[in-house]
This record gives sequence, C-alpha cells and structure tokens, in this order.
Amino acid sequence: MTVAAAKPVDLKHLESLYRDSIVIDALGGDLVPSKLSQLRAGFTAINVTAASPHAGFVDVAKAIYTVLTYYDALPDKIMPIKRASDIEEAKRTGRLGVMIGLQDGSALEGSLPLLTVLYELGLRVMTLTYNERNALGDGCTEPHDQGITNFGQQVVRDMGRLGIVLDLTHSSYRTTMDAMEICEKPPIFSHSNPYSMTPSKRCIKDDQIKACVELGGVIGISVWAPMAASDPDSQPTLDDYLDRIEYVADKFGIDHVGIGTDIFEGKNPTLWRATTKRRYPDVVGSFEHHTLHAKGFEDHTEIMNVVEGLAKRGYDDPSIKKVLGENLLRVFRQVLG
Repeated sequence: MTVAAAKPVDLKHLESLYRDSIVIDALGGDLVPSKLSQLRAGFTAINVTAASPHAGFVDVAKAIYTVLTYYDALPDKIMPIKRASDIEEAKRTGRLGVMIGLQDGSALEGSLPLLTVLYELGLRVMTLTYNERNALGDGCTEPHDQGITNFGQQVVRDMGRLGIVLDLTHSSYRTTMDAMEICEKPPIFSHSNPYSMTPSKRCIKDDQIKACVELGGVIGISVWAPMAASDPDSQPTLDDYLDRIEYVADKFGIDHVGIGTDIFEGKNPTLWRATTKRRYPDVVGSFEHHTLHAKGFEDHTEIMNVVEGLAKRGYDDPSIKKVLGENLLRVFRQVLG
C-alpha cells in the first residue's frame, strides 16, 4: 500500500476515529502507577509483563500480587482484563485495561499444574521462552535450535484449554513452528518484526508470519530500535515503523497486524545497560537507552502519529481500527472468551 506521496488527511476526523477505536498494545511493558496518565492517554488496554524473564514461580506470584494491589487501589483508573469483554468495558468506562502477561515460561518450573495456578491469579498471555533455552524449548538467541520440548508441548495444549494467549515472541524458529503445529487457538507474536526488513535474531521470518496468519493470529509490530531500524547505526523513524506494519499488511493481510510497542515506561537506563545491553550485545547492537525506540513513537502518548501516518499512506478507517486493536481483540475473543 506504499504511496508515492502522502495522502491529505483530516486531522479532526482522525482524532474522532482514534477516540472511537479500541487501542491495544500487545506488549506494553511494565505497569508504573506514575505513568498511568500517559498510558490512559494513548491506549485502551495493554499486556503488561508482570515479572522479569527467567523468574521462578514464587517471584512471579509476588509480582502478580503487586499488579492485583494496583487493581484494588486504582479501580477508577485500571480495569483487570480476564475476558475480551473486559477490554470493551475498559473503553466504555475510560479506564486502562491491564492484562497480566509473562515473557517466559520459566515460572512453571517444569510443573504443568502451576500453569492453572497462574491462570487463576490472572495470567492471560505467556511466551514460551525469553531468548535462552528453558524447559519449554529454545529461545531465539540459542546457537543450536532444537525446538520445543515435550513439556513445552504440554504447556501449549494446556494454554489453549485454559484460555491463555500463546505468545511466540523471543522463541527460536523451530520452537515457534513446532508450537504452531499443535496449538488449537490463534497465537500471537506480540512484539516481533519481519526478519526480511531487519535481519535480527529477534525478528521473525516470513514462513513464521505465514504460519501464524494461517491460524488466525496477529503480528504485533514493535518500535524497539534493534527490530525497527533500516540502518543498524541509526535510530529508526516513524516511517521505518510504518513500513513494517505495511509489509505485514500487504503480504499477509490487514487482519493480521497490530501494535506491540515493547515500551517499558519505568525501565532504568543504568540497569538496562547493565543487563539487557550487556547480556544481548549482538541483538541490541549500537543502540542505547535514549535511541531505543522509533522517533515519533517513543512513548504511548504518541499513538496518534501512527494513526496519522497510516492515513497518509492511504489506509481507510476500518483498516486503521484493525491495526490499532480490533485484530488483537478478535484473537482475545477466541482465546480468552
């Protein structure tokens, strides 16, 4: 849908379109009470990462407890998301819908019953691995990709039974393809960009996208610079980000692309350099904390830039609404009920 010149847009109409839209971040990072006004200004609902990857069950349970206390303390600002209809209720009441997620299955500690316990605590989205190998399968940075494990297969099946969205982000090529062979409900790549545009270990290949689409899933396009940059030495722009939305929409269909920012509002820059950059230098590359997101979409309040950018590229109102959240809402209806 690339156009030679930007299409003229009616900003008042786009603001109205945005206000009427369900806007979902498939991976909205952490939940920071001091940043709630920013999140509520931009999004209807977000999938929050309740605990750090690789955390054990007790630490994850404590982290989820913290989210539950926010639910109790801020009922006029936060709407717990356990069913898809809760997202619509959050929109209706002007609250931020918060869906509890994990970016790693290590919290299960090899015990399938703990998945049900986490579901009862509110878990609704989970990735299988976070870059490294765990008991469920291989991560995307492992040098030898052995795919999903038997335990991982059990987890995928039980996630479908319970109603937990299968997120394949951060997992290895074989792990994702193996998982998609056995999952019975639509999966998502909550924050993964096309490998053909940015050849990073954290990006996904076209056949991975195709397999997800064939299951009715959605690809959440991220503003994270190492996945959104066209030049590995330059901070990506909003156009770089929109190009990746457009790539998936044009090649695989407008019904299968969404937003997954991977913006962590409360991440400490010093801690980030000491952990993420040090641990994954070949993935992060030359980027630093202050260049970590695409210009024009560096925090959640800038979502209107995406709306305007899509409109200028010729996307009609229904298509924009699908990208903003309707596609993800469809998946959540099918998985969460």
